Amino acid sequence: MKQLINRNTFWCSVFVEKLSKLGIKYVCISPGSRSTPLTLAFASSNKFIVYPIVDERSSAFFALGIAKKTNSPVAIVTTSGTAVAELYPAIIEAYFQRIPLIVCTADRPHYLQKSGANQTINQNNIFINHIRYFANIGMPSLNQKKIKKLIDVTFAAVSTALQTDKGPVHLNFPFEKPFEPDVPTDTLNKDFIKSFKYYFPKPPSQLNDNNKEISFVSKKISEKRKGIIFCGYNKYSTDFADLILRLSNKIGFPIWADGSSGLRFSNSTFHENYNVLIKSKKFLQLLDPEFIIQFGGAPTSNAMLEFYKSTKAEKIIVNMFGDRNDPSLTAKKIIKMNPDDFCKKINTMINDKNNSLWFEELKALNTLAEKSKQGFLRNVPFNFEGKIIDEVVKVCPPKSNLVISNSLPIRDADYFVSSNSKKINLFTNRGASGIDGINSTALGIAAVSKKPTILVTGDLAFFHDLTGFYNSVKFSIPLIIILINNHGGGIFESLPIARFGKIFKEYFQTDLKLDNKKLVKAYGAYYNKVRNLTQFKNEIKLSLNRKSLSVIEVFTDAKESKLLREKYWHLGVKSIENYIDALKHK
Repeated sequence: MKQLINRNTFWCSVFVEKLSKLGIKYVCISPGSRSTPLTLAFASSNKFIVYPIVDERSSAFFALGIAKKTNSPVAIVTTSGTAVAELYPAIIEAYFQRIPLIVCTADRPHYLQKSGANQTINQNNIFINHIRYFANIGMPSLNQKKIKKLIDVTFAAVSTALQTDKGPVHLNFPFEKPFEPDVPTDTLNKDFIKSFKYYFPKPPSQLNDNNKEISFVSKKISEKRKGIIFCGYNKYSTDFADLILRLSNKIGFPIWADGSSGLRFSNSTFHENYNVLIKSKKFLQLLDPEFIIQFGGAPTSNAMLEFYKSTKAEKIIVNMFGDRNDPSLTAKKIIKMNPDDFCKKINTMINDKNNSLWFEELKALNTLAEKSKQGFLRNVPFNFEGKIIDEVVKVCPPKSNLVISNSLPIRDADYFVSSNSKKINLFTNRGASGIDGINSTALGIAAVSKKPTILVTGDLAFFHDLTGFYNSVKFSIPLIIILINNHGGGIFESLPIARFGKIFKEYFQTDLKLDNKKLVKAYGAYYNKVRNLTQFKNEIKLSLNRKSLSVIEVFTDAKESKLLREKYWHLGVKSIENYIDALKHK
């Protein structure tokens, strides 16, 4: 039996059907004419949760948030032209954090390139420097071989995004008019349509032999007494904390958990005060480690990055895809292996080591630094940024989502957040470490979570993504934002450029002088400016019960905070060096 069809609609329905079969559940769509066939295909299916989002830049970061929370690919649909370029910031972040996104861009036919046609740019592999897979799909066709190629490409893209080279992938779809399904272009036999329903290519096989690398590391661990396990930002499995602790106890190497790793919220035995230790010259002279095993991303703090350059320790890096993650360029070996599998294999290959003295010395130093930190925080003003992040963590409910923006908030989290067992889910955009898109990322996380989501951000990052707040209104997504307003780029106070008075204020600090209350109220959200710690805690607790957007603003003094951080380092290092001096005289 013959059936009238629209070629574009049929082509996209095959693509969307295969995405569903491959487990894609979420899609973010921005409006546009050229992307009509893709939009209709997703909207007509009942197998997706669809988020229509006007702003393409916000849409991409929203999708990034969903993908972070679900650890599964999220599709993004946009029209042609500059709309495509709006996706780039989120794609860059996804690339470096290996977050799976299926980027679907509509395009004009190739023959319209360089013709002056409206909304026509060169979209061919436009994200080439930050994409894991690209395919120009070609014009829709009813040729059986080309339809099977479309299915093959769809399968390859999803396999790459999720498994073989995890991260964002880009599929470019050129279309000619007509786009609407009620305007037929061809006649097809129904049997021809059904013939593609069950066609699927075979998945690629993955065989990794890491025995040589495991033997190498096992030997090094046996040879070295003073070792450190460093864990940077990563989406670690739920089992990783237990596996890495078992390894740490077996080989006697303490675990330094970066503030962006999320591991500080899984167990109270992770070491979190190493930034104080490595600022001590006496620590570096007498207790410099011999061996460092790094999991996940590069360190957050500049102090740790400098330590990587100065330490004589031999370093190896372990991660799923063999990413360098080593700005110091000092690591001798990078092992491409799942961190869980690495820990399991090492645990079976190596005998228990008698490293109790080294382990206990570093544990005592971490405890001493923790005591110094808690004493310091008790005696600083409520609106010191480091105290704010510490208090937020204390109020966060177990298993809630905590999103921390870049610049000062993530560094203060690294310095001041203590280890605990709350099982808080931590999220950051530490791939390229930009401040753009954090509001939309947090809303994407909140949209697919039943637990509360709290975002800690600065005033510039807040301003960068104001359009993202509309998604909270449209989709009724609850989100609590702790807005730390230090009147511009407070982080620049710690840089040498701060000495250049007028130039610094005008071109670096850039105080926005905006009334954030009016901006928040424009979205119909709750707002309050808090002035003391009791009010701050109460506002968070009240906001946890709201089912909408809440913004709690705290004004801080960047210069005063800089001085307080310097005082913190001085007190911490002094306590460490006094302890080391006592060790030397034993």
